[in-house]
Amino acid sequence: MIKKAQTKFGVVRGVELTGKYAGITAFRSIPYAAPPTGELRFRPPVDPEPWVGELDASLGAPRPMQETGDGMTREPWFTDFYYMGMPPMSEDCLYLSVTTGASDNTERRPVFMWFHGGGLSGGFYTEIEYDPSELARKGIVVVSVAQRLNVFGYLALPQLSAEQGGVSGNYGLMDEVKALEWVCENIANFGGDPNNITVGGQSGGTQKSTALATSPKAAGKIRRCINQAGLFWIRRDYISLETAYKNNIAYLENAGLDPDITPEELRKLPAFRFYKLKTGLKFGFGPGNIPGSMVCDGEYVAHVSASENMDEYGTHIDFLNGVNIGECTVRNGFSIEPVKTFETAEEFYEVMKPRLGDLYDKYDFPNLFPVTDENVDFQSRVLASRICGNGLGLTIADRYFGAYRARTAPDARNWTYNFGRFPPCLPEERGTIRDTDLQLAWHSAELWYTFASLREGVPPARPWEPVDFELAEKLSFYWANFIATGDPNGTDSDGNPLPLWPESRENYGWLEISADGLQGHEGLTKLDELGLEFLANSGRFPGFDEYSAAHS
Repeated sequence: MIKKAQTKFGVVRGVELTGKYAGITAFRSIPYAAPPTGELRFRPPVDPEPWVGELDASLGAPRPMQETGDGMTREPWFTDFYYMGMPPMSEDCLYLSVTTGASDNTERRPVFMWFHGGGLSGGFYTEIEYDPSELARKGIVVVSVAQRLNVFGYLALPQLSAEQGGVSGNYGLMDEVKALEWVCENIANFGGDPNNITVGGQSGGTQKSTALATSPKAAGKIRRCINQAGLFWIRRDYISLETAYKNNIAYLENAGLDPDITPEELRKLPAFRFYKLKTGLKFGFGPGNIPGSMVCDGEYVAHVSASENMDEYGTHIDFLNGVNIGECTVRNGFSIEPVKTFETAEEFYEVMKPRLGDLYDKYDFPNLFPVTDENVDFQSRVLASRICGNGLGLTIADRYFGAYRARTAPDARNWTYNFGRFPPCLPEERGTIRDTDLQLAWHSAELWYTFASLREGVPPARPWEPVDFELAEKLSFYWANFIATGDPNGTDSDGNPLPLWPESRENYGWLEISADGLQGHEGLTKLDELGLEFLANSGRFPGFDEYSAAHS
């Protein structure tokens, strides 16, 4: 097994795992760039200083700078993911971990680069639900990447652009590119194959992974991409530099800072000074908020439209995408939190009639999708995840993405899932925000299964059942197979075939994941057709003229 590895900058030493994972080494804190502090704050990343001797990489690195509110302190995330506390924060955060079961550096195992969620504002790469041990046991070299977040990763200002060739911002994306370069140059010494790299992420990590996969700076280096909880292809367009300038000047004013402050003065401010806003903390979008948006700079992001970047730079990339039941609703607005949506069937139909418009009568929606007062909350969230919800993703959108790419990128492969296993809760949590019947498959719940990171007592608040371990074993095999070959289908540890996962192409194939099992589907139901027309009317999806012609 590999206990030490030579990198471009020096030798790193990891820690050998034990028990079931004996033979696997974790290198948890390898610097891939110099600390972006002092004069390097708000600048592109640069190489770290080489070191002499062995660098101990057995412990995790600090979190990137962030405010710890938002999802980290809310349920169910706090009790599931952060119950052991969180690492300290530092601007010195450009580290990655490598977890490998390779016996020596002559092996060429497939590589999975993982980008954590938390929007572009929070989170960290060593969260417990991302435990890479099981994927490493299944033959994958897992690289988990930290990058600058929020204001430190995405501050674009005219005065910064003036010193940086006319552009600024996207420092977090630049960090991703730097990490990818590190992987291409060094991963072979960890038993990884630099010519077989998959990038992936969940929630905000889908933006990171897809932006990287479709960036001109990464051209030819990435073969596959995984989007969990949101297909970024249709999420939204990138903002322009001009819009970023406007938003961030308003942010400086909201922070009580001079909009004309010099880069030198910005680099001298204490890190936490950037979070002191007059109006309270708001991240990401709109004037006055703490920056947290990538910009179309023409270099790292070529086009404003994510779909244009996909069509130019991503036609060779295989995709695996999915959404959870429970992380979006059919009501207007954005919701990823467990929330009861409807009390009565009448209320549901009153909301759906204006939402669907002419499609409501065209498809005779009440008869097409009957609900009762008893099942309306559950059924409405199933509907939201599959055809017409707000939030991060729709199964029909992922399936249409596959059909669209069957025409525009016929050599790439595409796979869609809908995750509907509801993690069990403790008896005393019934009637609380953590009640399984309220949460359903909440935003991020699938991570325990796709990484197979759930354990007895991990987290303590989840009384896992045999079906959970069985499901996690199968899903992690699907993920490992896709990372290795571009096809999730294959066999389990006993050599038994996994349930067939149909590819998303002209047949609109997808995999339904639930406590009852794994069921592949192909073809379009009447409800699917309604969903496709709903997508067409939204104006967010390219290529519907070809779809309409093919189905007229």
